[in-house]
Order: sequence, then C-alpha cells, then structure tokens
Amino acid sequence: MLQKYAQFVINNAAQVNSIENGLRMLTYILPGRFADSELASEAIYTLLSFVGVYHDGLLSKAAKTGLLADREGKSVEVEVTAFNRYHGRLSTQSDVYRAAALLLSGLQFSEKLIEMAVVKRCGEKARWKVVFWIEMAKVVLRLNLLQISGRRMVTGNVIPERLVDPAQLGPARSMADAGRKNGGAEDDDAPWKGERSGLKFRAVRDILAQSEGTAHLGAFVSSEARSPETVSPARSLVRRYNALGLVGELLFILRPILYVIGICKLGKSDWRPWALSLLVELASRQMIRTDLHATDKEVPERTVEKDELSRRKWLFLYYLLRSPFFDRFTESRMTRVADWCSNKPLLNLVGALIHDYLPLWQQYYFYTSAS
Repeated sequence: MLQKYAQFVINNAAQVNSIENGLRMLTYILPGRFADSELASEAIYTLLSFVGVYHDGLLSKAAKTGLLADREGKSVEVEVTAFNRYHGRLSTQSDVYRAAALLLSGLQFSEKLIEMAVVKRCGEKARWKVVFWIEMAKVVLRLNLLQISGRRMVTGNVIPERLVDPAQLGPARSMADAGRKNGGAEDDDAPWKGERSGLKFRAVRDILAQSEGTAHLGAFVSSEARSPETVSPARSLVRRYNALGLVGELLFILRPILYVIGICKLGKSDWRPWALSLLVELASRQMIRTDLHATDKEVPERTVEKDELSRRKWLFLYYLLRSPFFDRFTESRMTRVADWCSNKPLLNLVGALIHDYLPLWQQYYFYTSAS
C-alpha cells in the first residue's frame, strides 16, 4: 500500500505539491471563522508538516536514482546543499542522531496543536505543565544533538531540506530509463561517476562541444569550479566550538526552559522572565560569534553557520509579540494598523489576518516561543 502511494506521489509530484500548498494557505485564513477554527487550522497544518517531510524523502530518493524528470522529460539533477550534506552525514553515521532529529522535528511540528488541545480540554494550569515538559524534551534532544555532532552548532531545522521543486516536475521516468541514465552501457554521453566520491567527470569532447571549442573554455571552467564547501568533508561544514562558543550554545538551548520556569513562577505579565530571556539570548549570540571568529579569523563563516546565525537574529522579533511587551506596546499599534488596512482595497485581507492572529499570539505560548 505504501509503495503504491509512494509511486503515486512520485508520478504526480507537481499536483500533490499544489494540493499541499492550497491546504497550507487555507490554514492561514481559517482562524476566527468558526468555533474551534484555530484548532482545526493547526491540526491541518501539523498534518501537512509531517506529510510534507515524508513526501520530501520520497522525492529525494527518487531524484538520487534518476526517476524524476522535468516537464520536458529530462532527468532532474539534484545539487546537494551544504545543510543537507552536514545533517545527512550525521544521520548516516549515528542512529541516535537521526532518531533525536526526527523526534525534535515532530515536537516542533505538533507543539502548537498540543498546547491548544490541552488548553481547551484541561485548562490553564495543565497547559503550563505540558509546555514545560515539551520544552524540557526539546532541551534534552538538542543536548544529544550537540554531543553527537562533536560540540557543533545545533540548527533550528535538523532534518534535510527539500532538494527538488515539485512544481517543476513532470511524469516520472521508468526504472529502465533511469538505469540507462545512471551509467548503463547504452548512454555513451553520460558523465563518469566515481564510486567512492560520487563526483561526476565529463568527457573532454562534451566540454569542448558545450564551450564551443576553446573559444569559451575559460568561462566554462569558471562556471564549473567548485567552492571549498562542496568538496570539504561534511563535518567541517560546521566548526567545532571552543569553551566560549559551547557556553553560548548551551545558553541558547536552555533559554526557552528558563523562560517557561520564569513564567510559571512570576506570571506572563511580569517583566523579569521576558528580560532574562532576552539577556540570555543576547549573551549567547555574542559568545558564539566571538568564538567562531576567534577559531578561524582568515576563513569566512560557513554557509550553515551563517544561515543559522541569521535565523537566530530574526528570532529577536518575537520579543515584540511576547507579554508583557506585547500587551503594553505592540498590541495597540498592530490593532491600529489592522483597522487602517481593513478599509483599504487589497489590504483588507492583511487587516483581517492581523485581527485573527492577535489573540493567538497573546494566548498561546508556542506561537511566539521561537524554540
């Protein structure tokens, strides 16, 4: 049954992706439309997150075996990103890392839905107990990932990213066609692929044909040049922390649980948990940046590190949506913006979305937790 479903997804990747995107868009406009609409919206979104990861895995395997083709029938070449190389290598080397990454991703997908269900069924007191244990579980899983990776940065997303854009795909190729493309004797123009390295080497005649002889050979060589990250070992794509960076990473991992403990002890309206969380996150960022720059002053930040630090920088915006800052400053201003948009053509949808999401940001912890 699963094999038939997998084959259906591969053969109809573009259509399945369109359905996913349509349902995902629906989840953004459902809140506020009927009783328990936010719960239904979050349930759909959570389910789509799990299904999307499963579909990505199917398409990734199909692309590696040469089954995927674009709308013109040409085989789809997959360029593995530095992020996928790094996490793929760690997952291959350690079953514990792979299990921890999947569990952490599962919690991230479902935490909002769990919190909503607990609030509606069990009340406010039970909610904070569940929030605490979810955050504690995420801390334990991230500490495991930190240890297994050899004291390296734990990224926000720890499962491989989508390699293929399903919207650009056509009907899948047959196994026989894929076999010929992946090195069968009938395909004389296929590049030779090294068994150990996986690197592809093209014939000189093909290179000369594409570069129009020697006229544009220099430009062709430049376009085919590989960056250091594409040929370096996967683990070297993220540097190992020294003592200062390790302390900073531990602070970043522990920050959410410290914030939840502060809220449980002092309440959401108290400024101290909000301020403590902000100070811990600022200290963590400074320590990590100082440590990475001190490690290799001559070497620029790796792509994975740079992207993760950029993501963490944007997370500071969530402090504008957390109580008590949200209650005293942000809410009134966002309400005025939403009211202004509601009377303008095309912008009225934005105003309606802000009105619908304001109570969700205020009521539910995981909407603004950034954990």
